[in-house]
Amino acid sequence: MKGILTILIFLVFVTSSFDILFNLNLGGFNVRTCYLAAFAFIFVYAGQFKDASRFRFVGIGSFVIWFLFVTAFVWNTQFLTRNIGYLAWLCFNMFACYAIYKYGQLKSAQELIRLYVLSFFVMALVGIAQFMLSAVGIHILITMWWKINKIPRVNALSYEPSYYATYLLIGFVFLYYSQRKGIWYFKQRMQILILSCVAIAIFLSTSRMGILFMVVILLYDFAKMMIRALFTWRISRVNFFMALVFIGAMATVVGRILLDDKQRKLYLAGTGLESTASHSKDTRIRQMNNVFLVFQDSPLVGYSLGGIAPAIAHYYGDKTKDQKKAKEYEGLNIFLEVLAASGIVGFLFFCSWLFQLFRANIKLSGMLRLNGYVRESGILEALRYALIAEFLILVLSQNILRPYLWILIGVTNALYYRFKDQLNQVPSAQS
Repeated sequence: MKGILTILIFLVFVTSSFDILFNLNLGGFNVRTCYLAAFAFIFVYAGQFKDASRFRFVGIGSFVIWFLFVTAFVWNTQFLTRNIGYLAWLCFNMFACYAIYKYGQLKSAQELIRLYVLSFFVMALVGIAQFMLSAVGIHILITMWWKINKIPRVNALSYEPSYYATYLLIGFVFLYYSQRKGIWYFKQRMQILILSCVAIAIFLSTSRMGILFMVVILLYDFAKMMIRALFTWRISRVNFFMALVFIGAMATVVGRILLDDKQRKLYLAGTGLESTASHSKDTRIRQMNNVFLVFQDSPLVGYSLGGIAPAIAHYYGDKTKDQKKAKEYEGLNIFLEVLAASGIVGFLFFCSWLFQLFRANIKLSGMLRLNGYVRESGILEALRYALIAEFLILVLSQNILRPYLWILIGVTNALYYRFKDQLNQVPSAQS
């Protein structure tokens, strides 16, 4: 039975980025494969174990109050069905967090992390295979191109390349900082291969934000490493070599783009730089401004998570009760969206929950390190960095309900309590 639960939790992980395949469509809403796997996990678990009602979640009090605000405002919309659907979406994310927590209590932290890391490896390989097949004229599920039917922008099973890169960034940051701390979940060569494949897949997506985040992380960390080496005269050869290889590879790719006028202008298209069109930048600014405008219209009573797009449509004099049409008015910036959805008071509880999530992680990480659990401390730090990177990149894309964000939160939550229990057992073990 534990083998079935392992398969189901792996499906939760590996299908979290699936947007265009293997999803169940109900009334215009996609019930994603990762949620179906989570429901199956909960059903099987509840039938086998008596502790199914026990669930711990960091900052649960603030989270529940925020959830109640979002629920209370579900009626403040011209498109009620969409609001109910988005509220169900938030609940589905919590079911996924529950399933991950239960698996984290049932199995070791190492097993949970290995499954999580392998899911990024599998999806990175899917993207790389997608690119290689296109090179021989086999185009599978590609949504965007550099050159039509010749050079694809890799998206694997996500809506578009930027979604794919946003998902993979979690794996890149987590693995990179784990490796920097000398934490290995597999043999070194295997883990370096996984990290390399994830980085290559992000490159092949050609997502500007995804690549920019990788470059900034690597350059910042490399600079810290070199400064530390100057003062201590000590440096990890593995870390130095890995950082140097990644930075060298990126410098080569970026250099070739910068030196080729045609490629440079193609890549800068939408930014407004070098006299290129600024449609991408302008669209993002307009979308963020739209969210802030509807928030100003109703700062205390929010629109709930699904009501923002209809509220923007109403602001422009358009009445919409169609899911496809509502997407034309989607907002941008997850924090602005939560503000508009929850109202000022509800937003404060959301911020309180986030604060507690990070504070708990930092506090336990420090306590673990002081008590000799250096590996566990490093894992929590790597997860924290991945969360920070994901929240930052989501400011400029998508929304707060993306499954892979909540699965990362679920993994962070599960390992927090796993390590906390481990730390609390120390005194009893010594007595």
